[in-house]
Amino acid sequence: MSDFPSDILFDIFLRLPIKSLLRFRCVSPFWRNIIDDPCLAYMHRTRFAEESYKVLLLDHPKHKPDVSFREDHAGGFLKASLSLVTKFATLKAYFFEGCCNGLVCFTKSCDDSLVFLFNPLRQEVLALQPWPYSTAPTSDPPLRKRKYGLGFDCSKNTYKIVRVFENQRNSTLCAEIFTLGLSSSSSSWRSAIGKGPDHCRLFGRPIFACGALYWLSIATPDDHNNNNILEGNKIVSFDISKEEFGLISTPKSFLSCHLLDLRGDLAVVDCSSDRQIEIWVLKEYGKKKWVKEYEIGLKAPIGAVDNTRIEVIGIWEEGEILVRYAGSFLSYDPKTDGLRYLHISGFSHHDDTEVLCHKGTLLSLSRFQEELS
Repeated sequence: MSDFPSDILFDIFLRLPIKSLLRFRCVSPFWRNIIDDPCLAYMHRTRFAEESYKVLLLDHPKHKPDVSFREDHAGGFLKASLSLVTKFATLKAYFFEGCCNGLVCFTKSCDDSLVFLFNPLRQEVLALQPWPYSTAPTSDPPLRKRKYGLGFDCSKNTYKIVRVFENQRNSTLCAEIFTLGLSSSSSSWRSAIGKGPDHCRLFGRPIFACGALYWLSIATPDDHNNNNILEGNKIVSFDISKEEFGLISTPKSFLSCHLLDLRGDLAVVDCSSDRQIEIWVLKEYGKKKWVKEYEIGLKAPIGAVDNTRIEVIGIWEEGEILVRYAGSFLSYDPKTDGLRYLHISGFSHHDDTEVLCHKGTLLSLSRFQEELS
């Protein structure tokens, strides 16, 4: 097989599903090197862009630290156990920060300067080098209220981890960036040049869509004399390629809402009512034009209480929308305007398991580990 042209093998591998390719890594070192090539991972994801998403459950085991992964073939669900052991630390408690292109980003709960990437399909973990300021609380600039996001710069085929914080001196949002590049010199933390809007308080995890990260934001209570005061809901954006902040108004004021990646577009989910969900999608980014694309009527399950948790997870099989509601899962079919209940084995509605609509990636984090070592 080593005499077989590598370019032909590369083209064949582009047409195969990820599960098959991960098995074929065992054929020979020659095949493994081709399958682990980051270029194959990037091109493979583009070719399979229309592939259906599965549901990924990020579990919180309390005892044995390990990296485990299993697949439930019956319902299109994947489950990963994220109590991880690395040579840097044992993560018995972590905080899920976001995901992008099949990779999951999280931090250690007791020290958010420790940032990790996780590829569930490969069961690989990558620990990033800490930012120097994070180990010295009195250093300049002072950091507080840090938020993280993971995005992909398609112009350079690189992943960027963005850490956003508020400068205590002038209440301006600032950012630090870790570029996961193709050389050790590019894989390090650095400060972003651009500054963000003043007096913004970011809420929740960011959504990566259309080349940018987005956070929900409202004005802080002491901003009534500031000219940049935010009225109602706003969205703070960070362009991954340009590394610039921006500010977007939501289509209306929401009592309860969250952001969503809907087929690659930014969406706002209105959860103000426990009987109906509205999903607004940003269609024209230049003109900031919002369109109400979905209205989902809800019927509360037996035993549901008021103010129950409502969360739209995303698009999954056959274009249906997955909804987490009152400890249950609903699948909404836009074609029929119908809802059906889903059962996920091993899932308890009382736990804090993270649920994602996830499309796996072939990208090997071990390649980047070599850069950081």
